[in-house]
Amino acid sequence: MDIFLNPREYFHLHGLKPRKRFGQHFLIQPSTAARIVAHAELQQSDLVVEIGPGLGSLTQFIAPRVDRLHLVELDWDLASYLTKATRSISDRVLVHQLDVLQFDFQGLAQSEGKRLVVLGNLPYNISSPLIFHLLEAVQSIKRAVFMVQREVGERLAAGAGSKSYGVLSVLLGVCAQVNKLFLVGPEQFMPKPKVDSLVIRMDFPERKMAVNPSFRFFRSVVNLAFQHRRKTLRNSLRSLMGNNPLALEHALAPISVDLAQRPETLSPQQFFQLAGILEDLQVSLPKM
Repeated sequence: MDIFLNPREYFHLHGLKPRKRFGQHFLIQPSTAARIVAHAELQQSDLVVEIGPGLGSLTQFIAPRVDRLHLVELDWDLASYLTKATRSISDRVLVHQLDVLQFDFQGLAQSEGKRLVVLGNLPYNISSPLIFHLLEAVQSIKRAVFMVQREVGERLAAGAGSKSYGVLSVLLGVCAQVNKLFLVGPEQFMPKPKVDSLVIRMDFPERKMAVNPSFRFFRSVVNLAFQHRRKTLRNSLRSLMGNNPLALEHALAPISVDLAQRPETLSPQQFFQLAGILEDLQVSLPKM
């Protein structure tokens, strides 16, 4: 593997600047990069996808540890740089110049016959859409270690009843264990962001997901409930009750969900059960 340039060296050499439209903030502290990778607990046999590898701050610590590494980088110049920097190990490292929201995680896992370990210093502007994208391929993911904007990380790990609890908290809560690991300050990046970052780890137990409700239906129900988070479920879900508002209340009795509750008081599992009942009742959800 060739030596990776640090951000100052790279941009000075090429006469370029970080691209604001890609939300680029490059980690310049190698010890922090090594610490992030260490928390992934990689095994040589792991199939790893790194999202937004940039100039290889994490890549240089991942590549020696695993047999197969896929790098997904949108920036054409950086993808070209990474291809050259890893040419001596190109049999083990594949660079995809691609928007990660178009990357087929499920297809890769199926073709290789194993679940994925995913790492990345995520651009702030794609963190939430990316988590939704990963959840659609949740059975293909073994674990993930990400550095995200602190506010986003707090949401991902939030429990019921907290101010940060929301749609992503619920969706992750039914299929993953999310742990906050450590904070990273703005001074560790080039250019410096205006906020702190948070490193999180998500572990996805290997289990067969329930057919009912479907992920898309589940997500739609949770979105609808949190559209007006201070409203009760009765008011949030009023549009689903049709001409028989008591039917849903009767259906919810076995799972101890009261329509007088606000959405932030329901656990992820209660939301999952609620969505299953609604799907069984064949309600039509409004388009989001």
